[in-house]
Amino acid sequence: MAEASIKTNLIFRIKGWSRIFSLLKGIWFFSRRIVLEGSRAFGFGYRVGGPRGFFSGMKLLDSGWWGRVLLRGQELPLLPVKSLILETGHNQNGRQPWPVFWINIKDARLVGRSLAPIDSSKKIMIEALYGSEFGAEDPSYNYSYLHSPLRLEGCWTSLISQWSSGYYHWFHDALPRLAPLAEFPEETKILIRGPLSSYQLESLEMLGLIDRIREIEGNHLIIEDYYFSSPPGMTGCTNPYVVNWLREKFLPYQSLIETPKKFFIKRQGKTRGIINQEEIAEYFISQGWAVIDLETLSLADQIAWFANAQAIIGEHGGGFTNLVWCDAGCRVLELCSDRFLNGCYEGISLCNNLDHRYNVFVSDSFSRIHVPISKIRANSLFLKF
Repeated sequence: MAEASIKTNLIFRIKGWSRIFSLLKGIWFFSRRIVLEGSRAFGFGYRVGGPRGFFSGMKLLDSGWWGRVLLRGQELPLLPVKSLILETGHNQNGRQPWPVFWINIKDARLVGRSLAPIDSSKKIMIEALYGSEFGAEDPSYNYSYLHSPLRLEGCWTSLISQWSSGYYHWFHDALPRLAPLAEFPEETKILIRGPLSSYQLESLEMLGLIDRIREIEGNHLIIEDYYFSSPPGMTGCTNPYVVNWLREKFLPYQSLIETPKKFFIKRQGKTRGIINQEEIAEYFISQGWAVIDLETLSLADQIAWFANAQAIIGEHGGGFTNLVWCDAGCRVLELCSDRFLNGCYEGISLCNNLDHRYNVFVSDSFSRIHVPISKIRANSLFLKF
């Protein structure tokens, strides 16, 4: 991941001025909504104006279309009394049942940034947009104009959605859509947005799929034989199905190296961050811990570090996606900004039977936190210094 851009830093700065940010956000949302709904109401054909409703792939499947339901629903283990998932208020443990399925569509038309299937009545598949709660917010529901369609012959599936980029989303939203790939024709190719990052390339090589990938740019495709594989859960709502699939596919490819049992994760040049990170790092080194910037490691090495870990501490961020590789009982302390609470890594910990705890700190307008050494010492028994 690259350093935070000028645009990202500017957005965080404006967010610090809450009234100005709310005003600008309201003006932008209202103006954009007028344009989108106007084009939706008065547009014609597929290319001008967005979809005019939704259809359900699951209902088509239940009515006899060719495909298969892998799971009708799944649940997280019971939450602890003190739970980050509950504290966020995002209902990250409540969006069930969430069916996981695939369905075959002939001459499928895919539209928008998410390349979601749309039917002849200009209704879009709701499962491709992460369900009815958020479907109307998806970019594929809110386009005003499409390019001329690109036709692809043969059999295809897709990893593309609103949530298919970034380390966490790649492993928990995108890749698990390949779980039913063996049930598709052997020649089925895979659509993805590019350019591919190093960890994406490594993961696809581990799966033996690098030669079946096609990076796609456009927002309008017609596919001769399309195998839609549903997102495996609402993004951020970790499911045991996903964790088990990832462990089965990737743990065998961990590097055969000696790794520290206890380590502190550094984050360099990102949004958020620990203001006194170097002080914290020096403290952990004095206690015999390793300090690591995960972006200096290959995917295979990251898997090995987490698979062999007994205690991990770091600020909330994409690196904690690697908790999926940890063995049961590993102790995890997640340091969180009060402006950016998300329980997705607690969800992974619950699925893997990890001992997860968290501390929340007051942050500045960039969601950066200061972590007192005394707060770290207070957790020393839990982390077994």
